[in-house]
Parts: sequence; C-alpha cells; structure tokens
Amino acid sequence: MNIRNILLLTAAVAFGAMFYLFLSTPDYGDLNADPMVKGEQALQQGDFDTAAEWFGVAAKQGKPEAQYRFAMLYRDGQGVDQDDTQAVRWLKLAAAQGHTEAQYELGMLLENGRGVEQREATAAVQWFSKAAASNHAGAELRLAVMYAEGRGTHKNDAAALAWAIKAAAAGNVQARSFRQQLLNRVTAKAAGGDAAAQFVLAMLYQQGQGLNADMQQAESWLRQSAASGNAEAQFHLAELLISRKGDAAAQEAADWYLKAATQKQIKAAAAIGVLYATGRGIQQNQQEALHWLTVAAEAGEARAQANLGILYSESGQDEQAVHWLSEAAQADISDAQNNLAIMYALGRGTKQDLRTTLVWLKKAAVTDHTAQYNLALMYVRGIGTIENDDAAAEWLQQSQQDGNPRATLLLGMFYDLGHGVITSSEEAIKWYQKAAEQGNTDAMYNLAVLYYRKADAANAFALFERAARAGDSEAQNIIASMYQRAQGTAFNMPEALVWYEKAAESGYAPAQFNLANLYRKGEGVEQQDSKAVFWYRKAAESGFPQAQNTLGYMYALGRGVAMDKRQAEQWFEKAADQGLAIARQNLGLLTQHQSTFTLANHVVEVTARTQILTDKAFDPARYLQMYHTPRLN
Repeated sequence: MNIRNILLLTAAVAFGAMFYLFLSTPDYGDLNADPMVKGEQALQQGDFDTAAEWFGVAAKQGKPEAQYRFAMLYRDGQGVDQDDTQAVRWLKLAAAQGHTEAQYELGMLLENGRGVEQREATAAVQWFSKAAASNHAGAELRLAVMYAEGRGTHKNDAAALAWAIKAAAAGNVQARSFRQQLLNRVTAKAAGGDAAAQFVLAMLYQQGQGLNADMQQAESWLRQSAASGNAEAQFHLAELLISRKGDAAAQEAADWYLKAATQKQIKAAAAIGVLYATGRGIQQNQQEALHWLTVAAEAGEARAQANLGILYSESGQDEQAVHWLSEAAQADISDAQNNLAIMYALGRGTKQDLRTTLVWLKKAAVTDHTAQYNLALMYVRGIGTIENDDAAAEWLQQSQQDGNPRATLLLGMFYDLGHGVITSSEEAIKWYQKAAEQGNTDAMYNLAVLYYRKADAANAFALFERAARAGDSEAQNIIASMYQRAQGTAFNMPEALVWYEKAAESGYAPAQFNLANLYRKGEGVEQQDSKAVFWYRKAAESGFPQAQNTLGYMYALGRGVAMDKRQAEQWFEKAADQGLAIARQNLGLLTQHQSTFTLANHVVEVTARTQILTDKAFDPARYLQMYHTPRLN
C-alpha cells in the first residue's frame, strides 16, 4: 500500500469515528444545547435514557446540580443500570461543592450502607450536619434521630431535641411526632432526677422551643440540675442571676459561676474572673481574677482574653497585655481591638506603630463607639494620617449615635470652633446640652461658658452650679465668684465661701488663691492672715504666679508669717519668672524698702475646655480612650 492510500485510509477512519460520536450525542441537531436544560426537558418527558446522557455530560463538566441528578438516576436505576456505588461517587462530588440535597442524599445512602462496603454512620452525621446548616428539614430530622440513638455520634438528648424542634418548625410532619416523643422522654428523665435532662428541659422553657416560654419553670429545672452538679446548669443559672439587680443575686451568681468553673466550664471561668476583678458578688481578688481569666483565655475564650489584656494593661504588664489583646482582637472582640490600637499608639508593650493603630481602630469602629471616637481624634489631629476634619466629624456623628457622650461633647467643640463644620453657637449649644444631659461635666461647663459669653448670667450660673455639684473644681470656683459678685444669682458670701473651700480643698490653685484673699481682707469671713498664708502657700507651691506674688508680699510685711525679706524676694522672683509683671515691679519696690506692693485680685478663668483640639502638643495618653474595666460580655 502506497503512502497516498495509507493517508486516505487514516482520514476515513477518523471521519467515521467523528460521525459515530456525532450520532451518539443526544439531540445531535443542536450542538450548542445546554446539557442541563436538555436533561431537564428529557426528565420531564419521562425519557430517562436521554436525561441520563445529558446529565452525564453536564456532570463531567463539574456542575453540582447535574452531578446530583446523575447520581439520583443511578440510585433509582432510571436511564442507567441501578448502581449505588456510582450514586455515592457522584453525590460526593456534588456534596463537596455545597449542594444541600446531595449532602442529604449522600448521608442517607451512607447511613443505610448503600454504595459502600458497610454502614458509615459517622460520615452520614457529618453530611447531615452540612445539609442541616442550610436548613434542610430532612437532614435536621435525621440528625435528631441519630443523636437520640447515639448512632454515628454520642447520644445526646439535648441535641436530638434541638434538631427535632427545628425540623418540626420547618414543617416536617414526621419531626413533629418525633419531637413529642423526645419531649416525653426528656420530661420523664428530668422528673426522675436526671440532671442532664433537667438542664435540657430548663433550656427549652427558657428559650420557648418546643414548649411555651416559662422563666419560672426554667429557673426551677436549672436549680435542680445545678444542685445535682451539672456544670452547664450551674453556669446558666449564674447567668440568669447576674442579670438581676441587687447584691444577693450577684453573690449567688458568683457562687454558681465558681462551682461551674471548678468543673472546667470555660465560660464560667471567664465570668468568675470578671467578678473577682470587679468585686461584684464576691470579695475583690486580683490574683484569683488573673487565675480564672487565664484558664479561660488559654482555652480560647476570646472575651476572657480581652479581659485578661485589660487587667495586664491596668497593672503595667504591657507585653502580656499586648499578647492577650492581640488574641482577642483577632477574634473580633471590638474593645480588645480598640485597646490594642491604643497600645500601638503609645508604644506600650510593643514598638509604636501608628499605621497599625489605624488598622485596629478601623476594625473596631465598625461596632465600637469608643474606637469611633478615637478614630475621629486621629483624623482631627493628624495622628498617623493626614488631618481630615470632615472624616473626623463623620466618625464623631457615628460615635454619638452609638451612645458615646464624649463624642457628643467633641461635636459641640467642633461647632464651637468650626472644625469640619461651619461655626455655629446654636449647634454647639445643642450638642453641649445633649452631652450635659448624659452627665458630662465638661459639656455642662462649656455650655455655661457659651451662655456666659452671651451675657446670659442666669443660665450660665445654673449650668456652672450643676457642674460644681458634680465635683468640677473650676466650676466651683466660678460659682463662688458669681455669688461674691452677684452675677446671675443673689449676692451670698457664705455660699461663696463654701464653694471656694470645696474647690480649694480639691487642689484647684485659683480657688486656693481666691480663698486666701478673703481671709487676708476679712471679706465674708473673720480676717485671719495665718489662714490666708496657708492657702497662698498651697497655691504658690503648685506654681500659681498670683499666689507666689502675694505670698512674697506677706513675707515682706510679716503678715501671718515672720517678716523675711529673703523669702519675699524668692517668691516675687518665682512669679516674675512666669511672666507676672506686677511681681517684677514688686521686686524693685522690695529692694527700695517700700511697704506698698501691687497684688492681684481674685482669679476666675471662664474659657471653654477645647484643649483636645487646640493644644499644640497632643498627648495621646491623655485623650485617646481605652477600656479599663473587664466586663462579662
């Protein structure tokens, strides 16, 4: 045979093979047909042979629905020879791609030992669990049965009942009767003293699943189960009690938490750690707090990791704090993310890294109002990022909406000073008022300052008084002055004296100076130079120049102290060095042996507290907010 004939023969064979394949393809008149569509059409017409061929084509292309349909044809012997092994093969491929029905049907075959050498109950439970996670009622019922019988998993009435209840709620008729059987079984066991069954029944009553919600019944069964030593019941009983008001409930909760924790109930260990840290319901004990929080944290309890990080940061063990805050932050605990961000900002326990600070603050700010506030500060002061007043204002709005009074106060400052918004005293008053209603004394103070500027002394006095009664020493000094000068209120020297004393005793230097002036002059009090010197000295030693100047005067004339020109000179110099002009003049008069000196009158500073925005040097440690107290949830 020559080469030409060989080539012709080869071409003929190839053409014949192609023609055979063409003829064997279903509906060969439509080469562009979607095999899934064709398979569905054939199935609806009852043409199982054609359906099997088209589903086979699509299944080999990796389409999970086709793999599932192809498997079902093998299982039922429709269009193909019945073959459970092939059914299992194709179901596994579809199930692995998340096909819910395939997961359920695969579980059914494995449970019954079809297509495999023997029953594979454990694998069946795994596939039923995947299908049930997608709310497949049939899979939920099978899980209920397998948990009830202890097949493929440990026997667990609680899990069985939970799945039966879920399947019944989805409308599965069989599940309803099975649910009732399980309820009867659990109730009988509980009545017979079975602690596990008592706990299951308590949870059903508490959650209103399968039974009408009844908190009295829930607590009754919890107490019976807890008394029998069931750690889960002890924990849930403690949770119920800790939600109530009063010391007695907190003390009983602490007792049950501790009992459960000793049985290695991790959430209980985390909770008792918090109670030891805060002294709620139990005597405060930091060592015990660290012990139990560490137990829970090392077991992976993220809330405990966050709380442990807080305890370590509060005690100055910064490296340990960063370690545990990092663990909790990775688990999306927002207060841990916030605190970790601040640790990076301050370089505590780790190298300072403002970029990382921003990363963690942005993560936390999705839900955490403190992080939103901190992020606003980062933007408004340009810390680790470009200054952006608009972004800062947006984060502040979000933070105050989520309930942060500090953000509300800062919004007032934004409108007061025109940061990221148009300056508006009306808007500033609105936000200061809102923060003041939330109990923020700085807001009361700033609101009072705005009214003071507007010459509305009566409103200013009322707000300064609120802040003063809340312990604000500057406000106390101001209302004392307003009583003294009949400004916004009636003249009242006894009241002025009361408020000067409160502010002075808290260490506020201007009030100490003003109180000293009253004693020196005998204004509203018995004139006493010794008391005047006492308060001048307090203020002078804290660096208050007006007090230093007057103390120099008292030494120069020997009022309330022995005359001492050297001491007088030293105090005049201290005040002069701080830029007090009259002190410099008094130094000259002292050297000329003069006895007449210039003294400052009472001092009242009425300026809005906006240092957080206006101070040239921003101190992150002072202004960025951290969580300082461990919490239960």
